Amino acid sequence: MANTKIRDFSVVERLGKMDVDIVTVTPTIETSTIDANDVLFNPVEITNAVSVPGGRSLLHSICLIDQTNTSVDAGVEIDLVFSQDSTNLGTLDAAVDCADTVLDGILGIVNVSADDYVDMINGQIATKTNVGLILIGASTTSQSVYVGGVIRETGTARAADAIDIRLGIIKD
Repeated sequence: MANTKIRDFSVVERLGKMDVDIVTVTPTIETSTIDANDVLFNPVEITNAVSVPGGRSLLHSICLIDQTNTSVDAGVEIDLVFSQDSTNLGTLDAAVDCADTVLDGILGIVNVSADDYVDMINGQIATKTNVGLILIGASTTSQSVYVGGVIRETGTARAADAIDIRLGIIKD
């Protein structure tokens, strides 16, 4: 793992090194009607989530854009599962069923609740700020982390690319 040697830099150098990125990922999601607590999408790669292989960064914000425009799905609760690897959470449209090795790589879960969404007429947008989740690169040779999704209430059919996730990441 990469180590940040904070004492090796002055305050100005430390602040000057910080890099803020917006990374957008579009997972391939389940397209049929889906039950509560089922896998909505398996992990998708967030490339360059950390600045050096095996490094760390801070997830600051999340903007989830759901282009589904139905009265039933006006802001469905979703847990975003951040992990160090791309191992599946389970089968799409089935209950979460992942091995212990998958659980070992989970960095954290951020809940996007129904109350987080704003109706934008043709879709729903949820924003989470000040998340503060530390992202750790998948390995000493990778700058990627992964995000999967678990739907927490019954949802209707969506297009496979109906969700975009924009991540505000602070890198050192």
